[in-house]
Amino acid sequence: MARTSGENSTFSRFLVLASVCIVVAALYFAQEVLIPLALAVLISFLLNPVVSRLERWLGRTPSVLVVVLLGLGGFVVIGWVVKNQFVQIAEQLPSYRQDIRLKLDRFRNSASPLQNSIAEIEKVATTQPASMPAAATKGIFGAGAKEDAPWTPQHPLPTRNYAASSPVQEAGAWLKTMLAPLTTAGLVIAFAIFMLIARESLRDRIIRLTGDGQLNVTTQALDEASTRISRYLLAQGIVNTGYGCCVTGGLWLLGRPEGGFPSVLLWGLLCGLLRFVPYIGIWIAAAFPIILSFALFKGSGVFISTIVLFTAMEVGVGQFIEPYLYGSSTGMSPLAVLVAAVFWTWLWGPVGLLLSTPLTVCLVVIGKYVPPLKFLDILLGDEPVLDPPVRIYQRLISLDADEAAEVAREYFKDHSLEETYDHLLLPALAMAEYDHKRSELDDERQRFIHHAMRQLIEELSDEAKARQTRSNAAATEQAAKDGPAPDPVSAQRIPVPNDCEINVLCLPAADEADEISGLMLAQVLEHHGYHAINVAVAALASEMVSMVEEKQADLVCVCAMPPAAVAHARYLCKRLHTRHAELKIIVGLWTLKGDREKARRRITGVESAPLCISLTEAMNQIEQLAHSALVAARSGVKA
Repeated sequence: MARTSGENSTFSRFLVLASVCIVVAALYFAQEVLIPLALAVLISFLLNPVVSRLERWLGRTPSVLVVVLLGLGGFVVIGWVVKNQFVQIAEQLPSYRQDIRLKLDRFRNSASPLQNSIAEIEKVATTQPASMPAAATKGIFGAGAKEDAPWTPQHPLPTRNYAASSPVQEAGAWLKTMLAPLTTAGLVIAFAIFMLIARESLRDRIIRLTGDGQLNVTTQALDEASTRISRYLLAQGIVNTGYGCCVTGGLWLLGRPEGGFPSVLLWGLLCGLLRFVPYIGIWIAAAFPIILSFALFKGSGVFISTIVLFTAMEVGVGQFIEPYLYGSSTGMSPLAVLVAAVFWTWLWGPVGLLLSTPLTVCLVVIGKYVPPLKFLDILLGDEPVLDPPVRIYQRLISLDADEAAEVAREYFKDHSLEETYDHLLLPALAMAEYDHKRSELDDERQRFIHHAMRQLIEELSDEAKARQTRSNAAATEQAAKDGPAPDPVSAQRIPVPNDCEINVLCLPAADEADEISGLMLAQVLEHHGYHAINVAVAALASEMVSMVEEKQADLVCVCAMPPAAVAHARYLCKRLHTRHAELKIIVGLWTLKGDREKARRRITGVESAPLCISLTEAMNQIEQLAHSALVAARSGVKA
């Protein structure tokens, strides 16, 4: 039996979920192979720019070997310097033992309430019964202990004795401990070398494997992923370099009054390198200068200042610099960066934390180009997942007028008044009308939306007037300096001359939504020099027809929001044509998605009457129709 569309959709989602679970399990159980491979890819991205430059003079393979050897040499040198510095500091620490003891004593005195509580706990622990069951002691230590000593007041906890290990066993244990990281390091270096040497061949093989029949999409995905990762590494390198320089300068300034902070260049370099590990790397690096500031300097001033230095720098960089740089370079939202760090750390440990951002960038790109995995781009990407009209409508149905106004103001910064009304407010108003027609939007929320829309229109209109005033002032000032320049707004629309008045009557077809759309049109018209009158929806059809003569209207625009206003617009157009046969009429059926010509014939009943679905189209039609009215007005004859 064939599946229905709903069953197919559910099965597809289940298949995607099952595939994700299988991939996560594979990533976990195959991490011994995948971790070196992922580290090698990251190192390849880091070294590829240098290799590409050297390749012009040395060739591919020598360039790769030279860059890799230099990188390994630099890593070894840094490790050797850090090790020697730590040994030197450790040798100096005994001379500062007295100062450290005094500082600790002051800390204990300041923490006396906590110390008293700890003493009470110790007192309770040492007054237990005079014996403990043997099963309890075995439960603590297990069966590995040779002998479980009985409990005594002198020995409140049981002890166990271990057999002494031989030097051969200790050497074997040490080699066993070092074998795994050395093997991983060797695999990473080998993978990185071969990836750098055969990078074009690897790219072609990936395209052939995954892009059969979709060569263009696969190529775009690979290029975008490599571009994003490269930009992220470049941005992180710039930030970490500046961070290390600031640490070096800050520690030098803090230690200068006390005789100088030791090895400030080393600590700056260490902070810059370890900061490549998200979140925890910087605090591992900062622990060393903080401990030194506590041990080497008298008083607590340098110690507290060092803590403040690292805290202030991390807050400033993490909250203001990194979100801007990393978000624009990786295409990930700040929350996605945090979630990715937690997920990959859980999956692969500390190495996963280091690789979290590059790996998640690849997932975002995959979600962008693979439709079944679109949810990855939606959840992790930094692009808005809702269109501006949907965003503002969602805020309005949530009864949040302030946030809706913020969305409108943000959109209006980069768009004109016409565009803001056409692409933001009218679509949101149309959504409300459709939902109310289907009884999915109650009357209370609809009234709130209408009220908020009116406030937004008034606010945007005032801002448009202020923008126009600033533009005119700037144009006047520029003309005084360099001669007249075209006004950017006037270049789009030709305003009505100051010595002539074109009256446009905006009539609502049926309800308040039509009146609000007429208010938008009226304000756009006034912005371009027309005299627009927006009639309230409370007026009867006969009253609207009479207003044509009362207001001496040159043009009439019937404003209608589908779906409910079509029949009312047809009735109003019929009344207008019956009473004023020569009247120029435009019908605005805003945001119409259906057959425009069919709707025009149904509503207007006149072949020459235009139908517009946006304010921009309406303004174009009004400019054309106003030409004859403008000529007639100048001659003193009613058009």
